Amino acid sequence: MALPDTLAARLIQTIRTNGLSGSFAMLGRQRWIGGRKKASLALFERVLEEHLPGLTEADLVNAHDIYSETFFTKLGFESVDSIDFSPFENASIIQDLSAPLAPELENRFDVIYDGGTCEHIFELATAYRNIDRMLKPGGVLIGHSPTDGWVNHGFYQICPEMVYGFWQKAMGYELIECFLQPLLPAFAEKVVTTTNPNETGKRPRLSDKLAPGGIMLIYAVRKPSDTAPEGLRRAYQTDYTEKWSNT
Repeated sequence: MALPDTLAARLIQTIRTNGLSGSFAMLGRQRWIGGRKKASLALFERVLEEHLPGLTEADLVNAHDIYSETFFTKLGFESVDSIDFSPFENASIIQDLSAPLAPELENRFDVIYDGGTCEHIFELATAYRNIDRMLKPGGVLIGHSPTDGWVNHGFYQICPEMVYGFWQKAMGYELIECFLQPLLPAFAEKVVTTTNPNETGKRPRLSDKLAPGGIMLIYAVRKPSDTAPEGLRRAYQTDYTEKWSNT
């Protein structure tokens, strides 16, 4: 769980473009990597100048450790927490996301960032529903999840269908963005988008070939003000529901 220049740039764009603020929680305590080289460094420097003019990378780094609370504070959040299973990295909140949620965490956060945590949780559905419980109505989940080229990295590689089928369709979240981001520095601008199965009735189709190396799924979704009872919020793949409805 770390923030290289590419992912930091995409976070800045998502947060500043959508005017996100308030209480923030990262899942796991994100380490800061920052500037690397080539296209990824150029992307980061351009985005930094556009959205945080006058700041340099040095202004975004924690003074006494390798983590990223300063980065999120500079982005305008009033409070910045980290949530983890264990205190091994000094997270501010200890919570097993695969277990029942502590009542004091319900409806607590305006923005939650999954920067590569949920794919390591075997009870993925429980973790996602706990995220839903932790978000305030109107709150936003930002996800940067390994989706291709990450064999044996975690229990899962999260695909766009999860965003469209679970977050948008089953949970009623507003889709803010969803695209595939290469992580190798040279391919930082080689973004691939997908079709939306909730609009086409078919599985997501890629707009282009994926770049070499590991690919991250970048997405952001906004929790509705009113949610349906949990028993009604079931996720099924769209192309199957289309076939079932035509039987």
